[in-house]
Amino acid sequence: MSETNIKVYRFRWIVLLLFMLANITLQMLWISFAPVRSLAGTFYGVDAILIDLLAMSFMIVYIPITFLSAWIIDKFGFRIGAGIGVIIAGIFGLLRFVAFDDYLLVLIFQIGIGMGQPFILNAVTKLSANWFPDDERTTATGIALISQFLGIALGMFITPMLVLGNDLLPMLLVYGILSMISGAIFVAFVKDKPPTPPTKEIVEEKVFMYEGLKKLFLNKHFVILFLLFFLGLGIFNTITTYIEGIVGPRGFDPNFAGVLGALMLLGGIVGCIVMSTLSDKYRKRKILLIVSLIIAAISLFIITFTFNDVMLNIFGFLLGFGLLSAGPVGLEFAVDLTKPVPESSSNGMLMMVGQLGGILFILGLEDVTINGDYWPALLIQAILLVIAVGITFLLKEIKSE
Repeated sequence: MSETNIKVYRFRWIVLLLFMLANITLQMLWISFAPVRSLAGTFYGVDAILIDLLAMSFMIVYIPITFLSAWIIDKFGFRIGAGIGVIIAGIFGLLRFVAFDDYLLVLIFQIGIGMGQPFILNAVTKLSANWFPDDERTTATGIALISQFLGIALGMFITPMLVLGNDLLPMLLVYGILSMISGAIFVAFVKDKPPTPPTKEIVEEKVFMYEGLKKLFLNKHFVILFLLFFLGLGIFNTITTYIEGIVGPRGFDPNFAGVLGALMLLGGIVGCIVMSTLSDKYRKRKILLIVSLIIAAISLFIITFTFNDVMLNIFGFLLGFGLLSAGPVGLEFAVDLTKPVPESSSNGMLMMVGQLGGILFILGLEDVTINGDYWPALLIQAILLVIAVGITFLLKEIKSE
């Protein structure tokens, strides 16, 4: 391909912005019951565990749907694949309001929203590959993932303001309308790819879904990344789920837990920006993954044993920085290591196993406590992060051109 056929379009930032808007809305839909857990239980007349199931359903449904979403994105492209996700989320997001106080219907519609999530998250690296040059690709992936954390943070902050007394309907209506609007804007304005490619490195050969998955899991370096996402995202999902139970036995109230959770997300946002920028500038992946995981492991060891509020906040921020900054670097590393397997296949498998890790760790470590203190479970997860650092050294660095 000649250099004259290569062009970078400013519209790539519009595409990324609209993708972020859709993803932010999706995450707000997901987290919307967590900040008002007790009120939601009263509103629907169910136990707290069933309110937790509304959030857990996203992780559960991600696993089977990820295969379908990856195939559709590979077959029909970024716009159609992600477009299906935003349409599904918009429709079911509004239907939650229509269900009123019927918990069973709300659960069904929440599962429907969750079915849209793999179509959106599994399209992240496809967006980057279609629209961004090599020296911006990881940055674009990092920014796209940042929208996930922003959506969670906004949902945690805004949701209580939209609940009137014990009435969740205003909140459900606002989020439903927002999801429909963001979905409609995405479908109306987003394009699949620019008229000419943004890079000279275009892989024309693509492999079918089954053959692609086989190639992925015969690649030892991808298997290592698969294990890293299982541990890293699984541990992050577990800690954020049980954060109130972690700090409660140490004498801190739910407000402190909320601040700590927000700092972890803020650390992840800063980490994604820093590590993605460094990755694109120096074309290094392996060393950045090692640094991120070392920061995360040290931070979790300190969180495990400290009772000091300042230390918890500082190392909560650094834990988020380490765990979440590894995401965009790892996703783009997988694309580099597994060509010509389509981007959405590797993306989908890594995001899926992170959800699976979250489910298994949440269920498996729920009762690993001493006198109600969660520190033994934290210690196990800190040790697992040390193991993750060790296996990261087995990866091969891609030589920069």
